[in-house]
Amino acid sequence: MSREQFLFVCAIDAYKKANNKPYPSWTEVLEVIRKLGYRKTCAMAVELNNCEDWTEASDAPAFPNATEAA
Repeated sequence: MSREQFLFVCAIDAYKKANNKPYPSWTEVLEVIRKLGYRKTCAMAVELNNCEDWTEASDAPAFPNATEAA
């Protein structure tokens, strides 16, 4: 397991314990990922139908409000 994978597993485990939630939703998993510092800074490497690609600055806030996200 890489350091990155181990950090992710530890973060998810901490989230589950803190929220008494054995199975976080995908939205909650994304929340944890963003709290680890990840941002969408590159174009997608896969083709997804019905999904518009976008990027953001590497220093973008983890949880922009609705007006900042637009």
